Amino acid sequence: MHAFRRWWGRASTPMLGVDIGNSGVRVMELVRAGRQLQIAHYAHRRLPPGAIRDGSVVMHEEIAESLHDALRESGSQLRHAALALPPSAVIKKILSLPALSGDDELELHIESEATALLPVAREELGVDFAVIGPSTHQPDSIDVLLVAARQEKINERVELVTAIGLKPLIMDVESNALLAAVSLMLRSTDIPPQALLGVLHIEAEQVYAYFIQDGSLVFERQLGSPLARKESDVVETLSQEFSRAYQLSQTASGSAGLHHVYLLGAAAADLQSILSMRLSVGVSPLDPWQQLPAKPGVSAGEHEHPSACALVCGLALRGFDA
Repeated sequence: MHAFRRWWGRASTPMLGVDIGNSGVRVMELVRAGRQLQIAHYAHRRLPPGAIRDGSVVMHEEIAESLHDALRESGSQLRHAALALPPSAVIKKILSLPALSGDDELELHIESEATALLPVAREELGVDFAVIGPSTHQPDSIDVLLVAARQEKINERVELVTAIGLKPLIMDVESNALLAAVSLMLRSTDIPPQALLGVLHIEAEQVYAYFIQDGSLVFERQLGSPLARKESDVVETLSQEFSRAYQLSQTASGSAGLHHVYLLGAAAADLQSILSMRLSVGVSPLDPWQQLPAKPGVSAGEHEHPSACALVCGLALRGFDA
């Protein structure tokens, strides 16, 4: 079963990142160059409108063909793949369980909670969990992150990459993979260990706010669709919604002050300055092609935003202890 296999671990073999998104498909291979990771192969192909709808695969043949073309154009010879599900297809829940629970007991707790989360038969669920550490709310307990998704959502993506000769080994969640790439890009910056960082990820049909602390995702929130707003209202509305998300993140982050905000995706020209004034922090865009080295001849596609490859970069990272 490919249900979030090796969710928190790393693969023992190099991994091809495969991003299947609303606007297109992307594949990326990273290689180690000294102490750095380098973008060795990359390609992007657009998808017809409606190929992916609400996170579900609609046009199977068209997506598989686009994936095949992207894989061929990239020149990568890797055949083990890391994929991701959109956050909307995944349910997460933190459980506090007795600290002395053995593996078998943990499994029983997880199975029971997973069945309660989604009112479907257990065989229809893909489930994984990870021990976070000592509970912050209950003594003599540990916090465990439970992740569950419908198996049919997992199988949709598995079948697509299998059809073009790839072997899917890892199923991640897009938010986790995206923030893994962000952490890699920020590795060389001088950021205090406990600093709270904000990420505003702007896609054509959706906007997400993420908050990271000490390398971990502490809060995430879907802000809505830019398409549903008047163009003149987008910047102000996004600024307000992101500020509200920051306020809501305070419980999870221990009321840490916001250190910096990073923008991913095509943002309006004045969003950076307005968001900076509203939050009284620095705001800057993140461009993987500026932050990470790439082999000669490897570059972003002509018709896509440079930061569009951040998610697939995070997936390609799953093949490294980076």
